[in-house]
Amino acid sequence: MILRALALGLTLATAAGSADPPPPGGSHRDLACGDCHGSGGIADCVPCHAASANIHPVGVVPAIPVPGEFALGADGTLLCRTCHRLHGGVPETRYLVGEGGDRAAFCVRCHGDALARTNPHLARAGTTRCAYCHASLPESPDSLGAVKARGDIVRLCDFCHGAVAKDHPRNIDQALSLPKGLPLTPDGGWTCVTCHDPHGTTATTHYVRLVFAKHFERGRQGNPHVDSYFACKACHTSSVASEIRAPDYRLRYKGDIGVLCVSCHLTERGHHPTGVRLPPPMAESVAAAGSDLPLDREGRITCYTCHDNGCTGGKPGMQVRYYDRTKLQSDLCWVCHRRDEFARQSPHVDDDARCGQCHESRPVRGVSRGLVTVATMVCLRCHAVKLHPSGADHLRVPSPKIRVDESLPLGPGGAVTCATCHDPHGTPNPSSRRLRAGKAAICEQCHWRK
Repeated sequence: MILRALALGLTLATAAGSADPPPPGGSHRDLACGDCHGSGGIADCVPCHAASANIHPVGVVPAIPVPGEFALGADGTLLCRTCHRLHGGVPETRYLVGEGGDRAAFCVRCHGDALARTNPHLARAGTTRCAYCHASLPESPDSLGAVKARGDIVRLCDFCHGAVAKDHPRNIDQALSLPKGLPLTPDGGWTCVTCHDPHGTTATTHYVRLVFAKHFERGRQGNPHVDSYFACKACHTSSVASEIRAPDYRLRYKGDIGVLCVSCHLTERGHHPTGVRLPPPMAESVAAAGSDLPLDREGRITCYTCHDNGCTGGKPGMQVRYYDRTKLQSDLCWVCHRRDEFARQSPHVDDDARCGQCHESRPVRGVSRGLVTVATMVCLRCHAVKLHPSGADHLRVPSPKIRVDESLPLGPGGAVTCATCHDPHGTPNPSSRRLRAGKAAICEQCHWRK
């Protein structure tokens, strides 16, 4: 992207598609034609609309494909009328080009679902993304925070996230407190970047700053997924079983189970996508399997779709649905996904395009990237195996008597994972099963001979 000017003072006479017919009404219904159209062409937007009112970058050449119905300048730059109609349009959607629809649905036409094509929070993937939020480009990736923001931080964030209407962050916790050291406004106020890292992090959910995530989690009173009368109040507004019923089950956080779960699981990597509806092929697969996987009232995936807290069965204790620990296999994923599709494309090859099968994003040398789910479940998507070696459950924190060789990587909390003994990026030799040492030697890395 070529950064040119981030002001709205752009002459629109050069715009493609300038033959936009002038139906009655619209955003300029109270203006005469001569107010905008003169001998010099179409007037700039700035005289009526202050540059500070705009959030979306203009005056830049888009780095992603733009559908043909969106007008660009003669030099290929974005204009106000790229997205907004000068004549006609729907006031409720800010006179966006097309037939209305909400803003999020409009933006994905260029930016892709969840803004995946141009996520500005992946700034280190290319500093041109800095133009979304900053007035100029940084001199280097190490100086990302030294460039002035384009405007009010809350307005910048709200343009994409719409958090203000949700009363965020008060919708998380009415009595929210903050640890020391987080960035505040000069008068001590909060902004979105107080709790979230705008430049991204793989350590937490929703780019929450790690210091805040740890502070937030420490406020919880132990594990609520146990058989205890008092544990119920961690998730429900009542501890009386007869009151905890459908449709809302008296859940805290206004009944939003997604917000409820991440109120504790902020630093747990690898959340499966939630809040999305099953694509039709997956929905058909679920129906054909006669599965009892629960969705929310709008047919969307929630944390509870794949995880069962055991409350309804009278044995509280969180577990993955359809997961057989005694055999190390899970049939859960294959209710929606097709196992043969995963098996045909091995991720254990030198091909960056396949990193996404296991990692949340393409790894960068020297930078750790989280997994799409916990390490064991990543492996079980393709490898259904029994407990091994010797029929023993090794996927746990080793006994203090066990001295794990420092060459063997452990998972969170020092637990053994499949990748402790097997190198997923190792030489593709089936006979060696990608073991980090020989079949006998690998055992001696922990079980030392006397």
